[in-house]
Amino acid sequence: MYQLYADGTEATNSSTNVLDLWIVARLNQLIKESTVGYKNYELDKATRPIADFIEDVSVWYLRRSRERLKSDDEADKALALGTLRYLLKELAKVMAPAMPFYAEYLYLAVKTESEPESVHLAPWPLLREADPVVLGEMSLVREFVTVALEARTKANAKVRQPLSSLTLSSELAAQYAAIIAEEVNVKSVLFDINQSERAVLDLEITPALKAEGDVREFIRAVQERRKTAGLLPQDRIELMIETTKEAEDILTQFSE
Repeated sequence: MYQLYADGTEATNSSTNVLDLWIVARLNQLIKESTVGYKNYELDKATRPIADFIEDVSVWYLRRSRERLKSDDEADKALALGTLRYLLKELAKVMAPAMPFYAEYLYLAVKTESEPESVHLAPWPLLREADPVVLGEMSLVREFVTVALEARTKANAKVRQPLSSLTLSSELAAQYAAIIAEEVNVKSVLFDINQSERAVLDLEITPALKAEGDVREFIRAVQERRKTAGLLPQDRIELMIETTKEAEDILTQFSE
């Protein structure tokens, strides 16, 4: 994904975006755990955290940052690209003792001309404190997402069907609430510290919400056709749709 959008943006670890702050904190956590493991000659403790970190990068950070990488917001796109380049480069250094060949491949893909020519000539990453607040808040966000998605499954409410609201039992900052809203596909996230359940969904589907859900299902079908045809994201298509007048009105409404 990095190579798909790479444009020479310099590596950075100074972004203030909550996703970037979190993944840099996770990277710092990884570097510390791996360093302690090697210093104590405990190779399992030095290497096992690498797999957990890669999963966090793939399953949460990259998936949540995909739209940022494609965005027209050049400033935020640069922060996402710069952070991704930084974490991949530092990850290559941490992987180098245990996975020397892949670490070299990864390092060469993201390094600058002025940096050492090999990952095995580069210095070990600097130890920096992982922000415990950011780590804790994002962990809570992911817990709420899991609970809310389980509630959707029990209610047989497909994830592509938008819902009006989700009420949580703890308060979170707006930027974290926005992540939850997108993950769970709700219009708003509310807070009620007195409710007994951790997450409560408003399952009433209005005609407007139903229309939006239908459009999302339609988009998924088109994306599947694109995938089957072997098209790339940048490939433009002409789309011919056979449908009812009612569905045509809905698709026209959401044409953008």
